[in-house]
Amino acid sequence: MIKIEGNDLMRAGTKIGWFEGNDILDHDGKKLGYFSGNKVYDVDGKVLGYIEGNLIKTPGMSGIRVEDNHMEISGGELSDIGRAAVRLLLGD
Repeated sequence: MIKIEGNDLMRAGTKIGWFEGNDILDHDGKKLGYFSGNKVYDVDGKVLGYIEGNLIKTPGMSGIRVEDNHMEISGGELSDIGRAAVRLLLGD
């Protein structure tokens, strides 16, 4: 599980990254990707996933319910697509 504390992204008490605006960065400050509208992009602008209805969809997967993602990416103030970006870019 990843916990949002302010702009920091924490796993088991260790900072694994943070977000600045729509950008997701790793713990070294390297930009991993970003989110815009209802889509998540990697650093090169390739679409990694998107929200359609109540599902986060990615190529080759049937989808993750937005509510289930809130249990995996908890706390803080971040939109549904922002939480989806954290999950897709930093993993479970």
